[in-house]
Amino acid sequence: MKKIVILTVVTLFVLCSCRKESDYVPYIGESHKLAYSTYEEQFVFLWKSISAGYVFWDVDTTDWDKVYNRYLPRFQELDRHYADSGFVRINELANLYGAVFGQMIDHHMMVVVQNLHPLPAEEGRLVIVRPGQTEVAGRDYYLESNANARTLIQSFLEDIESEGYTVLAHESGTFPFYEEAISSNVTYHYILFQLPDGRLVPYLWQSMAAFTPVIRALGEQSLTGEGATLLDHWLRAITDTPRSQLAGIILDNRVNNGGYQDDLDYLIGTFLNERAEVMQTRYKEGPGRQEYSPWTPYYIYPNSTYHRDITVEKIPYVILCDINSASMGEIEPLCAKRVLPTVYTIGERTYGATGPLQPFTDINLNYGGPFGDGNDYRGHYVYTSTFEASIGGQVLEGIGHTPDQIMLRKDFASSYKPQLDAALNYIASY
Repeated sequence: MKKIVILTVVTLFVLCSCRKESDYVPYIGESHKLAYSTYEEQFVFLWKSISAGYVFWDVDTTDWDKVYNRYLPRFQELDRHYADSGFVRINELANLYGAVFGQMIDHHMMVVVQNLHPLPAEEGRLVIVRPGQTEVAGRDYYLESNANARTLIQSFLEDIESEGYTVLAHESGTFPFYEEAISSNVTYHYILFQLPDGRLVPYLWQSMAAFTPVIRALGEQSLTGEGATLLDHWLRAITDTPRSQLAGIILDNRVNNGGYQDDLDYLIGTFLNERAEVMQTRYKEGPGRQEYSPWTPYYIYPNSTYHRDITVEKIPYVILCDINSASMGEIEPLCAKRVLPTVYTIGERTYGATGPLQPFTDINLNYGGPFGDGNDYRGHYVYTSTFEASIGGQVLEGIGHTPDQIMLRKDFASSYKPQLDAALNYIASY
């Protein structure tokens, strides 16, 4: 996730609650410790690192000391088993680490651990634990089709004109972008719907929040091809259409698994006349579990290129979201609801990964964020939130955004159409 602007950094002393041990507690950011001689050593290192750097200790109810006392003997048993048999089965290690990390609320978290002594015949030696995915899969509105949800919604949008809608324009594009050594693709669908009364509704679906790098690339003319300017087309349709013709706006964040924090400048800043505080963030400053930085406000500023005052003009702005809306996919509706009165959200309670990730370069983040080897997964790799976010005075990690209008896909035979119908109907009757 793109970095948040830190406006002030001051010193704060907070009593810590870490384990009273004389052993050195490693910085969370250290990655040189990637080789272990025992399973016990591996577990203890990971436990200490999480104890020092996990950013949600104020709201996570996991008893981390109890975890240590309960599971340390289990890892010692694994070492004895290896001494007797010469191997440890991957499922034994996976079940153990699943129990250790399984209840943690960080929905960005992914723990990858090497099995030190697998069976020679076993194909894999990596244990992967994703506590957020485990929690989400247990919700009563989770569907098996969520495994290929992105393919399903893209197919729906590609065939949108056969679904009975009046469409004046439909552009789609998949763009490569490269930012900070990350290469990926982002897919957009821009659709200009026309209501029965003739008014227009600009709609955008984004597979991830990547306005920032894509628009930058468009400005530098490094993106070419059909549909390459569709983001500009969506924004221009919003800002340039006369009020008598503009019925409302739809941003579809279903199956949007995150992206760039700076995108808020387009998705919210376009509609602001002055800066607005949308959240506060803080990070870990020391190894104690309660050693936090002060809460620091995060502001969005009016966009200098695109602007429309939808509050004064009373233009409804509907954001669709679902169980697969994660990270920026859910921070966008949460923040928009804070500062734009005409925002209305429809769909399902979102994934619950609201803690920003990207580290800053001008502050000490030794005690927070991902650590280990994320390339070859030697020894371990732990992907975890760098910052805790408070939105409207609430830390919503593991909870996410609950829409104004709940519409579960499971109630409509897994179809994506009823939620979009509801958005258009809401706008038409606004």
